[in-house]
Amino acid sequence: MENYYFIQRKSDQAYPLIRITDRDDRLNPTLINLEFNGTIPSQPVMSDFLSGPEIFITDKIANVIESFKPKGIKIIDTELTTPQGKIIKDYFCLLSDNIIEALDKDKSDYEKPRMTYFIKKLILDRKILSEIPLEQRLVFLLRESLHIVFHETLAKAIMAVNPTGMEFINIETDGKPLEVN
Repeated sequence: MENYYFIQRKSDQAYPLIRITDRDDRLNPTLINLEFNGTIPSQPVMSDFLSGPEIFITDKIANVIESFKPKGIKIIDTELTTPQGKIIKDYFCLLSDNIIEALDKDKSDYEKPRMTYFIKKLILDRKILSEIPLEQRLVFLLRESLHIVFHETLAKAIMAVNPTGMEFINIETDGKPLEVN
């Protein structure tokens, strides 16, 4: 069985949160401006992965993703402005236009009072996913949760380059991080 993962920030207080302040184009950005969000750690660690409302990665991770040639993703240049006004151009924003509705509605535990899903237990519909070519499901936005999902092949390749500040969590298990041997 194929596994799918969410990416998350390692639970270390040294990794700062990031937020988007502007995009040069709302629908098709080529540059996204960022700043620190919330309390800035006294000694922030600028890792290969920073989180915010989107996924922010260094070229180390971007190169791995691009080598797989996944369909429907964009890796956009960013400029992170520090509180001192310094510009850091080391990050890219990962966006996905590849939206897949793949929640197994019989096996998952969720509520959908209106337009939004409130998911307590997420199980993917393997039949739906098996009908989609791999390059379209290497990285996708899960419609029901609005989280970017990574196929295990890509997640393992990313972890093989030893990125800092991140881990992959299996979306269907008890939250254990991906282990790469």
